[in-house]
Order: sequence, then C-alpha cells, then structure tokens
Amino acid sequence: MFENVSRDIDLGVNWHSVPRVRALFGLRAERIATILLSAELQVVLVYRFQAWARQKRIPLVPNLCRRLTMLLAGVSIGDSVTIGPGLLVNHGQVIIDGTTTIGPQCNVAPFVTIGLDTGGPGPSLAGPNIGRNVFIGTGAKVLGPISIGDNSRIGANAVVLGDVPPNSTAVGVPARIIPHERPLGPARRSPGAGAG
Repeated sequence: MFENVSRDIDLGVNWHSVPRVRALFGLRAERIATILLSAELQVVLVYRFQAWARQKRIPLVPNLCRRLTMLLAGVSIGDSVTIGPGLLVNHGQVIIDGTTTIGPQCNVAPFVTIGLDTGGPGPSLAGPNIGRNVFIGTGAKVLGPISIGDNSRIGANAVVLGDVPPNSTAVGVPARIIPHERPLGPARRSPGAGAG
C-alpha cells in the first residue's frame, strides 16, 4: 500500500506548497513542511497506513486510523475503499464508504459523499467505481454501484445515481450528463499538438 505514498506527497507539495520554506531550506524541507502542515495530505497518508494495517490484519489500527482522519479533517474513509495514487482531498468534510474504488489523480472537494445508495430495495455495500482524473465538486453525492468514467467532472451539489461516461460532466439533481467533444484533464491536447 505504500507504493502510492510518494505520488501522494508529490501531489500534496504541488497543491499545498510552502514556497518560503523551499526558498530558505530546499525542496526536501518543503516536502516535510507540507506533510506537517497539510491536514488534507495527512488524511491520505493515514488512509494508506489504514489500508496497509487492514491488509496485514492488524486489529484496531484501521479503526483508529479512520477516527484520526475524522479528527484531522472530518474525512471518513471506509475499510472497503480502494484509492489509487495521487488523491487530492480539498478541505475535508468528506465521506467515502462501501466497496468504492477511486482511480489515480482524482480530486474530491469538500462536503462530498461517495458510497452506498441505501434507498434501494435491499441493503448493499456496493459503492461507485471512479476512474482516473475525476473531479468531484463541492457537496456532490455519488451513490450506489455505478461507474464514473475517466476524466469526468461531477458538478457541485450534483446527485449521481447512474453511470457517467468518460470525458463527461454530470450536473443537477438528479444528475444529467453533458458530454464533451474533447478529453478533459491530462488526456486533453493543446491545439496543434501532434501535428507534423
């Protein structure tokens, strides 16, 4: 589970940089300062330890890690959640639960709920499968055994209960899909790219 930590820290330094520390003491000191000062990065690092402890079947430690992330930033990440490298949690107040999978380089804004759709006919622990480079906006709810495609965007306060194709935006309550002609995120190409 620790193979993703370096990428998590790299992303954390990009988003929560401490340029004054870097100017005075160098990049290594900035990385340490970011880890110490960014509750959002700390949440992701504690989750990595939680996942490792769960995999090693160490008792109580995953539960303690979950409570620590709630204290640090109001973030609750369940034991059945799998998160790829480079997760960015902005400002906390996030719940991620169920058998949810989040791909690499995703960005989750505050007050987001990702997980179970408990309004169905029978109880289910199935959560969403979220692709790569997905942005989930403030207050959004992504619920149930659905798929969110790579490079998608979930608008603020959207309630997503169905699949979202890649390179799309989901907005509204219930969410409606707005497709994009060109890929979003790192997949996009600047005009004239690849010519010649």
